[in-house]
Amino acid sequence: MIRLFKNIVVYGILILLVLEGLVRIFHLHNDLPERYVAKDGMLKWIPGQNGYTVYGNRRQNFAEYHINNSGYNSYREFKPMDSKTEVAIIGDSYIEGFHQNYYNSIGKQVESKLNDVEVYEYGHSSNDLADQLYLIYANQEKFDKVDYVILYMKYENDLQRPEYEFIPREPLFPLLRHSKLVVYLLNIGILDPVKNLHQKVNSLKSGMLAGGGNQDETSKNKPKIDRDSLYLENFKSLVSKYGFDKSKTAILLDSRATNSDFLAYLKQENINVIDFAVPFKEAGGHRRTTLIYDHHWNHTGRKVIATEISTYLQKVLPKQ
Repeated sequence: MIRLFKNIVVYGILILLVLEGLVRIFHLHNDLPERYVAKDGMLKWIPGQNGYTVYGNRRQNFAEYHINNSGYNSYREFKPMDSKTEVAIIGDSYIEGFHQNYYNSIGKQVESKLNDVEVYEYGHSSNDLADQLYLIYANQEKFDKVDYVILYMKYENDLQRPEYEFIPREPLFPLLRHSKLVVYLLNIGILDPVKNLHQKVNSLKSGMLAGGGNQDETSKNKPKIDRDSLYLENFKSLVSKYGFDKSKTAILLDSRATNSDFLAYLKQENINVIDFAVPFKEAGGHRRTTLIYDHHWNHTGRKVIATEISTYLQKVLPKQ
């Protein structure tokens, strides 16, 4: 029995080593860069990193990234000057662009459609509107020189906070991340039950630290507010705290997934909107606009987004 147990352990280790080697040889793992907390108090990628990201199983999406000196995945450095025309596109992983080669990003495609315009892509995974507006607020000297700002907003999850607060986003099981096999298993969802259990444990801990049993009583006494009203109030709060320059800022969104009252408020406040709902619907009639395994834009979707942004900019840029 002891001999059988030893054989199981030995062969198990050998199988894991072989699988680790195969994952590394065929680069099936997602090789994301490392983060750090910048001077402005925000999470960014450590500058100077280069590598390849892998999404989907069997390497369905394989793309090269380059982290510039500002800590973002980009084909260019961000050096705004009064003598140039610059556009900043700010958002989450959709703008970050790890699902595409950095040299064929949305910003690069927009630049190719315009004359003498530099496009800066300030995208970072999980950033919401609070992160975006605070980024501008905390780097006012730079953004004062940027001529146009485009904020990508997903209504369903970007308006859940009324103000910016730093959120440490640590990778799950950081020590195990040295194993490319573990990274691969995390990416394809095999370890999702473990991740979900880990999140539940953390939620329980947070609840206990926050007061546990008293929370239910407190929540009963609070007036209830529907989600759409809450999101609108959060938007107003963020704009009030961090500012919103209407003269040079536009919000990129999908009106199909955005509350009609919120859209009406943006119109009432004369806030520019770049709505890609119709172009996506029309493009989707012929081919997919998102990746097969998640909702990030594929090549067709990114091309549509780049076209909509450049069309908007052509209208607001000074005529040459």
